[in-house]
Amino acid sequence: MEKVSFEFLGLTLLEPLSSGMNWVLAVFCLYFYQTLRKNQNEPNRYWTWFFLLFAISFFFGGISHLFFEYLGMNGKIPGWSAAALAVSSGELAMIAGTENSKQKQMLLTVTRSKLFATFVLLFIDLSFTWIMVHTAGFWLMTGVMAFKRSRSGQDGYRLFLYGMSSLLLIAIVKIGQIDIDPAWFNRDDIAHLIMIGMYWMFFRGVLATTDMPKEVTHTS
Repeated sequence: MEKVSFEFLGLTLLEPLSSGMNWVLAVFCLYFYQTLRKNQNEPNRYWTWFFLLFAISFFFGGISHLFFEYLGMNGKIPGWSAAALAVSSGELAMIAGTENSKQKQMLLTVTRSKLFATFVLLFIDLSFTWIMVHTAGFWLMTGVMAFKRSRSGQDGYRLFLYGMSSLLLIAIVKIGQIDIDPAWFNRDDIAHLIMIGMYWMFFRGVLATTDMPKEVTHTS
């Protein structure tokens, strides 16, 4: 894809819109983190890490886009690493609600193994493909759990399913290489816009499925 470049203070900077969208997402995730950290039951604790780590990921993602001319692919490492940890935190949050101890232990083993494999693959081949595969595992694992719980009458889990459906839209945009403008509003920018809605649905899902203080659930 064509990268928009501009000069500022003698520096050659790239992709201002992508950088800005990353930082907008970081602000949203920080807001969700700050709201949810008011209650630290086990699932909520993992969800706060989910949003905090994604905020960190998007913060560094904006930097890696803007300063790609100087940081190259190595600049992607902090953001991608935080994203991998965030995905696993979301899985742990869903697993925390599993009552069957044997099933819970199996899922914990899968999550830990998947995270370890992701970092090994990133070390061998620094490619966003491994983050996408790791995220696909999150979609499958947590999607199945959310679906089963919503079918059992826990309606709040439907919000997670709505959020996860956004990942399908993102996949269509990415795989279909859909660009409104190849330079100024490309498939990555479209994906970032969809992500805002996705994280909002996850946030609402957490509020609906965990015990939060009344003033939090009322004002949010």
